[in-house]
Amino acid sequence: MNDAVDDNAVQACRQGDKTAYATLVERHYRRVFALCLGMMGNVHDAEDIAQETMLRGFSNIRKLSDAGRFEPWILKIARNLCLDALRKQKRAKARATRQEVRDAQEPKENHDLEQAIKRLPLELRVPLTMYYFEHNNTESVASRLNISRSLVCQRIRTARDELHVLLTEGEHHEP
Repeated sequence: MNDAVDDNAVQACRQGDKTAYATLVERHYRRVFALCLGMMGNVHDAEDIAQETMLRGFSNIRKLSDAGRFEPWILKIARNLCLDALRKQKRAKARATRQEVRDAQEPKENHDLEQAIKRLPLELRVPLTMYYFEHNNTESVASRLNISRSLVCQRIRTARDELHVLLTEGEHHEP
């Protein structure tokens, strides 16, 4: 009897009777929602996907080959939408995890650099930071520090060499 009711409602939908689809929604929404809730694990996602399922069913009612088999067809649509949503969540979670790892590494790398710069003598640290972090050219640094341009270049070069040593000092020691 249920298949006959579904069959009649599907036939009416195919002929343009939109209220007939409301009958199908009333009859099958709970099963669709239950399936979605079981797969998604939360009410909000289950409601969204159940509604999307019913909309897709309405849009594709003409593709249903056996009008009496509406319920298995609509449940298959729901299952596929849930699987798609779970895949998207998994990809989003993987992206978020990769970003968290990158974020966790970057501050440490910057922290190491900052600590190494702080260990430089003031006469090396100032020209280095003015040149690399404040984006001044060597002439501007020389003018502001009241030293020669060649001395600025020498101090920046020495600062880079010392930074290299400071940042790699733990890499060459054996435990």
